[in-house]
Amino acid sequence: MEQSKQSLSDELVVLLNRLALNGDIHIAGHVLYAYVSRFWRLERDVAKQYVIQYFQENHPKQLQWYLKNRKKIRS
Repeated sequence: MEQSKQSLSDELVVLLNRLALNGDIHIAGHVLYAYVSRFWRLERDVAKQYVIQYFQENHPKQLQWYLKNRKKIRS
């Protein structure tokens, strides 16, 4: 990746943090996915993996809660 692709803008990080901490991690994932796929021009699979990795590193509790509750809803 290029140097400019290695970091997210401060405004985007603040938005993702607020959404994740308010329980809207699903929406935060959509926002991040759209950003990296459009502005960094990543392929779908690569963008999806980046989103998962971002939330595993920065918001593991919220991600685990979301995945746990997602399984309950689908059952």
